[in-house]
Amino acid sequence: MNRKEKREKKSELNVLNDLVTIIKQYFPELINKFEGITDLRNQSYVKYKMRVIFIVRLLGLMCEMKSMNGMSRELNTEESIQNIVEICGLELEEIPHCDTINDVFKKVKAEEIEKIRRYMINKLIRVKIIQRYKIRERYYHIVIDGTGLATSRKKYNENCLVKNKTDKNGKEYQEYSTYVLEAKLIVREMVFSIGREFVENTEKKESKQDCEIKAFKRLAKKIKKIYPKLRILISGDALYASKSVLEICKENDWKYIIRFKEGSIPSLYNEFKTVVAKANESNKKEYEYVTKLDYQEEKVNVIKYTDRKQETEYVYITDLAITNKNIERTINVGKNRWKIENEGFKIQKNGTFDI
Repeated sequence: MNRKEKREKKSELNVLNDLVTIIKQYFPELINKFEGITDLRNQSYVKYKMRVIFIVRLLGLMCEMKSMNGMSRELNTEESIQNIVEICGLELEEIPHCDTINDVFKKVKAEEIEKIRRYMINKLIRVKIIQRYKIRERYYHIVIDGTGLATSRKKYNENCLVKNKTDKNGKEYQEYSTYVLEAKLIVREMVFSIGREFVENTEKKESKQDCEIKAFKRLAKKIKKIYPKLRILISGDALYASKSVLEICKENDWKYIIRFKEGSIPSLYNEFKTVVAKANESNKKEYEYVTKLDYQEEKVNVIKYTDRKQETEYVYITDLAITNKNIERTINVGKNRWKIENEGFKIQKNGTFDI
């Protein structure tokens, strides 16, 4: 083993030690919850408890092990096994084979995993470990965005979305896809998935296809039901700058800061350009904002920052109170929407989770 490999191994062991501490301090019920997941294996052949299966898989992800075979090999060491024994409270001579772990995860009920995730998020909120990162010391920042998971020219299930496309030779074809809307809690550089809703067809008529906004309406109901009293700030791209989304935020008593483009709400965007040219409320260079613009019987604020170096404009619609003292921080909150792509989808799809 060379020096680099030794450093990597030491780093992995530190992760295991840290995990033991974190579980004991913040998630004392986690192991019991793993054990309580419905075991659909043939019990005559079961050698490893559910808690062991889930902890080993969790450790593999934390050590950024994409390969299941590699995980079985790298974690099957005396040090790793001792940490797993301490976490699970069971005697263990070796960790489960990757085929055993895969067999469990193929059969496990997704809604049971969802309940464990809710437990962990709620625990983080209740112990106030992430409270210091709230926006304006009041709001938890939740970003909404959709991402594609699969595409094919063949219809692989009845709920696929359908698009008519043309290839480079001018030949028309239909593309089938799976698309999901995610809600992620932003905590500085960390991103936690707190909810999802698949964008999928339940109607046979293509004219009634599902879309992100319809999925957001369903997802918003779920989030409100799970976190009824949580003070939330919603972020999204320009697609969400719409009457229906703002109404949902108002109904749920959520704040919002949403990317704003000329084509989102044309009348409001034009009014902003007209008013800000005459009465920009900002006294800071490269910042512009106008407060209390009329839209659908509501008062909204529009803020703008022009990055001269990158030749990029950042425009947002928000109901957060805006002043010259907080305009810079507010723009940065809006920019944090990109974390759902970089620290979220990128890691899920092409990084550790390799979806």
